[in-house]
Amino acid sequence: MIYISKGISKSSLCKPLKVTRCGKTVQLSGLQAELWRKGRYAFASSQNKAEELALTSLSRAGLAEIQQESTGSFRYYALTSCVLCPTRRLNLGLSAGERELLCWLRKAGLRMTVAELVYLRSRNIHPTRKLLRARNRQALVEKIYNPHNIADNLLEQKMESEGCRDEVVADLLSLLRKKRLVLL
Repeated sequence: MIYISKGISKSSLCKPLKVTRCGKTVQLSGLQAELWRKGRYAFASSQNKAEELALTSLSRAGLAEIQQESTGSFRYYALTSCVLCPTRRLNLGLSAGERELLCWLRKAGLRMTVAELVYLRSRNIHPTRKLLRARNRQALVEKIYNPHNIADNLLEQKMESEGCRDEVVADLLSLLRKKRLVLL
C-alpha cells in the first residue's frame, strides 16, 4: 500500500504533531505521526499490518491518500484526490515544467486539478495572459472542458491514459519535495 500525506504541519519536530487541513487541526502521535511525516513530501509505503491500520485511520481523518499499488496510474489517482496549493516561495531552482505548473497553480484564477494540468500539458497549452487571473477564468475553463469531458470524473479518466501523465505527476512531486506545493 502506498500513500501520500495531506495537510500542513503546525509543529514539525515537537511531539505530539499537530496537522491542519481545511481549518481543522488534528493531533498525531506515535506511529500515525511517523507515517504522516514519512509521506509528507513523497509517496511512501506501509511495511506491515499495524502501519496499514494507522494509515486507514489517517485516511479517515483526511490526512492521507491511500492506494493499493505503486503504479503511475495509482499515483495519479491519489493526487486527483488532493487539493494542490502552491506556497509563496521563490521559483529558483525549478525546471521549465515545474515553473509552468506552478504558474498555472498560482495564477489560473481557480483551483487547478491534476487532471486539468495533464490536459493542458498534453495539448501544449501554456499559461498566457488570456488564460490567467480571475477575469480570464471562463476562457481557461472553455479551453479545458468540452461536451466530451465535462461529466463527473470523465476528464480524470481520460487523462489517466495520456502520455505526459507521469511527467506531470513527477513534476508535482518534485514541487512538493522542494516545498513549493502543499497537498490538502
